[in-house]
Amino acid sequence: MNMKKQIIIILFAGLALLSSCYDAMNEVPLERMPPEIAFKDSIKVEMFVNELYVGLNTGLGGYNRFGGGSANQNSFFDCVTDLGVLSPVSTNTEVNSFTRATFHSGSGGNKDARWAETYQLIRKTNIVLAYIHYCETLSEARMAQYIGEAKLHKAILHYEMLKRYGGISIMDELFEGGDINIPRNTFDECVEYIVRLCDEAAAGLPLRYPDNDYGRLTKGSALGLKARVLLYAASPLFNESPIANTTELQRYASPDRTRWERAANAAYDVINLRLPDGTLAYELYPSYERLFFTREGNRELLIMRMQGLTNNVEKRNGPAGFPGATGNTSLTQEFIDMFELKSGKLSKDDPAYDPQKPWENRCERFKASVLYNGSSWWDGEVETYVGGKDYTALNSTAKGCVTGYTLRKHLDPEVRISGVEKNTYHDWPILRFAEILLSYAEAANEYYTTSDDEMVDDELIYTYVNLIRSRAGLPPVENKTKGEMRTIIHRERTVELAFEEIRYFDLRRWREAETILNRPVHGVQIIKDESTGEFVYSNPIEVEDRIFPERCYYYPIPQSEMNKNMVLTQNPGW
Repeated sequence: MNMKKQIIIILFAGLALLSSCYDAMNEVPLERMPPEIAFKDSIKVEMFVNELYVGLNTGLGGYNRFGGGSANQNSFFDCVTDLGVLSPVSTNTEVNSFTRATFHSGSGGNKDARWAETYQLIRKTNIVLAYIHYCETLSEARMAQYIGEAKLHKAILHYEMLKRYGGISIMDELFEGGDINIPRNTFDECVEYIVRLCDEAAAGLPLRYPDNDYGRLTKGSALGLKARVLLYAASPLFNESPIANTTELQRYASPDRTRWERAANAAYDVINLRLPDGTLAYELYPSYERLFFTREGNRELLIMRMQGLTNNVEKRNGPAGFPGATGNTSLTQEFIDMFELKSGKLSKDDPAYDPQKPWENRCERFKASVLYNGSSWWDGEVETYVGGKDYTALNSTAKGCVTGYTLRKHLDPEVRISGVEKNTYHDWPILRFAEILLSYAEAANEYYTTSDDEMVDDELIYTYVNLIRSRAGLPPVENKTKGEMRTIIHRERTVELAFEEIRYFDLRRWREAETILNRPVHGVQIIKDESTGEFVYSNPIEVEDRIFPERCYYYPIPQSEMNKNMVLTQNPGW
């Protein structure tokens, strides 16, 4: 059997169920057709393109997608950062491999490697792009859309590898055998390749689809990914603050401040995208809490991982004392301390703050992100005090809250997980408009001001940050220096985008991971006075130590791939 037929068999293996009814009406089964026949029919072409969306469901973020155990043992990836802790503490091998920096290049050594599966998915995009022109019945607009979708999927997949490894081997064309020794491209080449794919995809993609195509990639998706990639590439790790022994495979040859300008311009282009009627294509959804469960009228999500109606997120992360919930995710004191009070001050800077009532006068995002002792939840109250129904001790292997605070974000209070169950939409936000606003603010702040002591005078920086703060019920910021504004923007990104798989890679690109992820995380113990019913919060206590050596700024290339491709160069420190 020739290589082309083998390719079609591989691609359509995942489509067997979708195509079985169609195949029954054809003399030749779909998966056995040569490409010039399979791609001639527009229905089959659409099936090929739809299959590419599997890539968005494979490792590109997700609820409790990390951990490798049964559902009630899996973790948000953010639990390897300073934001959260998987409960019970230190009992999950995959999570431990990141918090203790023991992941490695050997077989099974890094469950977030994604090397082989990503190249398999890239291959599928190349199949579509190589053969789609066999179809003569597609309209010009539909042909451009499908090509745009395939190119953007390919860009997303290359970016997912770039952020993990630095420069990788660009796979631009369909590989049909021969010499598989393909060297890595430089970091610069990979960035420019992804940006080019985004621009080409944007040219063929619409800004909106009919409701029955909700969730497909759009022009805004393409330009939004471009903005993310350019912000990533402008960051210190790849410019002025590289780690030791890196080369142009992992970073630029020399730093260049104009990369911040390019990132700011790319974000600005997304912010100002307009629909044919002149209205802005994207906007913040009014409710921070409800944006994660709402499709109708929600113009904040640019790229999402689509899911049907479910209550699995609530089951895995709801407080453990409620029937059906396992309480996987405890929140650290470090995360709690990042939430400003309604005064616009941090708790350490506000004399009115009462550490015995840490929930009082917090911003709206706090209420939508954190369940604390005494919170009303479902048909009861949260009890994270010692001995409470939602509590577990640090040395226990039982499920429960170990820090005094448990996850509220992504949990819908209207869902029910026991008795008569009720579900909701849980579309995972891969990229949303709030991130684009903060990307402009970060890039413009770094480019348009030179010294950290210089006052920021770009009004758009304040405008875009304050749009997000306003939704959170916080006062606007103004009259800040570059250094002060950097601190605010970094904190806004952390709080706004928490538990969306942004934090880990932000800390790496800022070159802050070896500090922030290289020390213990903390919580509090809450003691109930049985005689008065009052609760006493302890000072912060250490919950789990964390380790982040310099080598962890880049993942190790799996040794199995190094063995296949003899010209691959391993990342430093591995």
